[in-house]
Amino acid sequence: MPSARAALLVGCCHAVGLLLVAHHLGYAVGPSAYTVAGAGWRYAGLVVVAAAPVWLALRYRLVAPLVAVLLTTGYVLGMELTPPGPTFHDVAEFERLSEPTGITVVENGLYIVRYMVNASVWALGFCLLGVVEYAVRVDWDWLPAVPTPIPWLSRPVSRQGAAKLAAVGGVVHAVVMTWFAARLGVTASGGLGWLLYPVSVVGMWLLAAVPLYLLVRHRLVAPATLLTAFVLLDAYAEFTASVEDPHALYFGGWFLYLALLLVAGGVEYGCRWLDGGRRLASR
Repeated sequence: MPSARAALLVGCCHAVGLLLVAHHLGYAVGPSAYTVAGAGWRYAGLVVVAAAPVWLALRYRLVAPLVAVLLTTGYVLGMELTPPGPTFHDVAEFERLSEPTGITVVENGLYIVRYMVNASVWALGFCLLGVVEYAVRVDWDWLPAVPTPIPWLSRPVSRQGAAKLAAVGGVVHAVVMTWFAARLGVTASGGLGWLLYPVSVVGMWLLAAVPLYLLVRHRLVAPATLLTAFVLLDAYAEFTASVEDPHALYFGGWFLYLALLLVAGGVEYGCRWLDGGRRLASR
């Protein structure tokens, strides 16, 4: 498909451009810095994170994912190329040790590296943004129609079809966000700490499956929109290293986020019900 080839070309250019900037800034991002699998994962992530939104734009004329990746990449490059630039320190400077430790930390930098290693989370957020945009443009007549329909997202969607889509979307979200938690070393203390990952994996599935089902079956946009914002903000928070890790709350306290999604869906449903009642009363 021409659109797929063009998207792949843009994704490769996106990856090469960011890697060249990272190399210029002194980051160890060459193939020799990683294992073969590690290099493939990182480089492919930079390709996919740009190729997916471009493909959605070319194939289905979805604008929001493309705008999001342009803003994110622009932010990353802007932070890297404008003062203050990245400064490399030995841990001994902060610990006031007389001898260097050989452990280097970077101040005001590593945006490209963090963008690269967390590319799967960003790609998930961009794809969710595309799903929400498609549903909105199908339902709202005042927005431009999508020229190429997606059967499994277009009306009418059966209960079985909505359940299948929600289940698949939940699995993808659970895999990506559980990997994210494992990479960040999210753990829980106490005797029941071993329950964190089994319970949270189920929670990650519910956190995406529920809003996706509400979106495609009942056309409730608010829960899926809020989920997309949660994912993108979670990835954005990792640009700046902090003692407090937002993903630990997202992963371990998923039920709080699920409650917010359900409240958003309830409010949207209530507003639609009231609007429908007013229309019937005015006739």
